[in-house]
Amino acid sequence: MSRPRFWHRVRFKLLLVSFTLLGIPWAGYRFIQETEHFLRDAQEQALQTTASSVANIMHGYDAIFHGVARPGSVVTFRNLFLHPMDKAPQMDGYRDEWVHVENNFSALQSVDDTLEARIFLGQHGRYLYLLVGVKDPQVDYGEDGDAVDLALTDSKGMLQRYRIQPQAPGWVVARRLGADPQQNDAVDYEAAIRGEWQPHEQGYTLELRLPRDLLQDRLSLRFYDSHSRQLLASGHMFPADSLGRIVERSAQLEEVLSSVTPPATRVWVTDHQGLVMARAGRLDTDAPLSVDQPRMPWFIQRLILAVLPREADAVADLPDDQSRLFVAPVIDALSGRPASLRRQPPHGEAVVVSAAVPIRSSAGVKGAILVEQTTNAILSIQNLALQRLFGVTLLFFAVTSLVLLAFASLLASRITQLRNKVEDAVSHDGRIIGSLQPDRSKDEIGDLGRSFASVLGRLHEYNHYLEAMAGRLAHELRTPLAVVRSSLENAENAGADEKAPYLERARHGARRLEQILLRLREATGLEQALQKAETVRFDLAALLRLQTAGLRGMYPGAQLDLSGVDTEIAMTGVPDLISQALDKLISNAVDFHRPGSTILISCERRPQTVELTIFNEGRLLPVDTDIFQSMYSGREGRQEEPHLGLGLYLVRLICEFHGGTVSAANRSHPAGVAVTLSLPTGS
Repeated sequence: MSRPRFWHRVRFKLLLVSFTLLGIPWAGYRFIQETEHFLRDAQEQALQTTASSVANIMHGYDAIFHGVARPGSVVTFRNLFLHPMDKAPQMDGYRDEWVHVENNFSALQSVDDTLEARIFLGQHGRYLYLLVGVKDPQVDYGEDGDAVDLALTDSKGMLQRYRIQPQAPGWVVARRLGADPQQNDAVDYEAAIRGEWQPHEQGYTLELRLPRDLLQDRLSLRFYDSHSRQLLASGHMFPADSLGRIVERSAQLEEVLSSVTPPATRVWVTDHQGLVMARAGRLDTDAPLSVDQPRMPWFIQRLILAVLPREADAVADLPDDQSRLFVAPVIDALSGRPASLRRQPPHGEAVVVSAAVPIRSSAGVKGAILVEQTTNAILSIQNLALQRLFGVTLLFFAVTSLVLLAFASLLASRITQLRNKVEDAVSHDGRIIGSLQPDRSKDEIGDLGRSFASVLGRLHEYNHYLEAMAGRLAHELRTPLAVVRSSLENAENAGADEKAPYLERARHGARRLEQILLRLREATGLEQALQKAETVRFDLAALLRLQTAGLRGMYPGAQLDLSGVDTEIAMTGVPDLISQALDKLISNAVDFHRPGSTILISCERRPQTVELTIFNEGRLLPVDTDIFQSMYSGREGRQEEPHLGLGLYLVRLICEFHGGTVSAANRSHPAGVAVTLSLPTGS
């Protein structure tokens, strides 16, 4: 016999099995991931608590907030944010010097999208600088041309209105309008308001400079398109107390925020329109995850980076000079609902966690608090845990692989020894020439050795069975063959009138040969049927009643009595096989019963089984004889029909298939034999 190749051996297969240990780091990673999610949720809850605490502090600064959020006020605005500027821009009507503040423009848009305006308000020194970019398909000049109106409150709180309506591109001045809002006639020129008007492909750009002392705290702008006759305004133009406010960061409020802001945390305070009124703290999304972690091997680093969870999309971080927060959590907070958000900055591994809560007043929501933190601390813990997990796993994998290989070698050696012993016990022609000593080991290989020893013993018995069958067949076939041969010889030598008896005797011998072959085919067919049989739930009592009625017709000379089948007896099995076993037992009882006696068939229920007993009065069984073994027959010299001793053997096979047992015992009063089948009822 050829030896298996290396990849077919137990050592190689156990080595492959050892790779399943890689599931340990995966399970550990999943646990770390779940822990990270838990820590993130806890961080969100902590940020919500911090934001709520800051919102409670804001109740002492009601004078800073003006107005409350209304439906839609988060999108449209009335207030303008005042940005501090490092230097004064050159008043030339071009936007080159304003590129760095593009993100802080306030946008207005008409319903049909034909008229758009972008506004930026800044301060440097004692001047305010206003940059306006208007998208207008057609710019008209002159008295009936496009215009920009300003409405503001002066130092005394009085409403002042101004119009800028250039005759041509270039340097412009403002004209002061009358106090009557319904009248738009110019009263005088305002030399303090000056600027530059420059057209471009999509509209025009207006730069204005205003003295800071010219206005108090309110400002609204209105844009007029003469071609479409549309008006677009940042807020109301009258009366004075309805104009949009100029919002700027509160130094006092930022000082308070700085004192309560935790480290590595950024806090924003907005008004009811999302304009930033104060900011404190700083986020460093590009900071390393940890400075205390030991240096990891490069392949572990790559593996960690490959399995680290990342947000689906990278979102640009909020700059520190952001003037208006138009992000989801703030929008929800201004609508009265606390909210949170996780975003992945374009750079850095840490995720930014944000939580926003509304600042409430008796009139409604007057602003929002936004608190932000990175997950640097969580990721540092996660990476350190992953590093230790992978390191321990690799060490454990190496040690376990060596142990498994050693164990596999031991198993392979024991299996090889067992194989050699089995091969030595069987000859090349399949004869059992030796025995196998049972293994005393209590493990699976020891059990396998004992199983092999049992199989060899049964094969040895089967050899005796085949030898007995050969002898039995020779004995059973000798007589009918002799009858056939002698009858045919006599028929050849007999005359025409004398051949008939000899031919009849030959036919009788042939029928006996046919019956012997049928008995063998029946035994073989049943053994094959047992391998394919399917069990069903059936009523044993009904089967016994029907079977007994049929057997009474088959054996009219025998008295058959049935008892214990008045009610249903449910069991699981193969009804045809049960019927076949009953046929053979009744046939055997009829052959051996005393003429005129009764054959009793009784059924008795047990908790988990049912006992079926067939009793016949007649000759007792020999002592210490197993009548259920193959090729046993007690009919020698009593019957003309051939009997190979397979009937009760088949009954035993049927009982064992159903998980039951069959036994036979002598009875003295009256004398006879009782055969009992104990069958489980099943569920």
